[in-house]
Amino acid sequence: MSIQNSRPPATEVLHPVELLGSLVLRNDPASVPLARRFADVALMAGGYDDCADVFEVVVSELVTNAVVHNQGISASPIHLRMVRRGTTVRLEVHDEGECKPVVRRVRSGDESGRGLHIVEALTTRWGTYRTNTDKCVWCELDISAVPEVWS
Repeated sequence: MSIQNSRPPATEVLHPVELLGSLVLRNDPASVPLARRFADVALMAGGYDDCADVFEVVVSELVTNAVVHNQGISASPIHLRMVRRGTTVRLEVHDEGECKPVVRRVRSGDESGRGLHIVEALTTRWGTYRTNTDKCVWCELDISAVPEVWS
């Protein structure tokens, strides 16, 4: 399992960060297609359209989780941020929810619970952290390793 609960270790070589885009969304199911469009536009504008399909799926899963698991705080927005550092593209989904996401065991008849399995399968690594004001669920994809079948 590739879940990470902290920021990159201090020994990791840090490259300059390029902000590909950020967006604030309502905590509403109608925000999911807007999040997908944001990921497409941000990646294409940065010249990273080879991994747009992967991030379209991943952003759908993470924003859907934020909406579903934060229904009681519907007035709180969801913040998306996409950055590139070296050959890594990182997506961050911030919300005010208290619940830390958990990869669940899913049975064949279950109608939900597969989102984090999909995120784990499609990305290089993912994890969560808390700030003073919110929770962040993030994932990263090494774009140098994107299979040609995705492009």
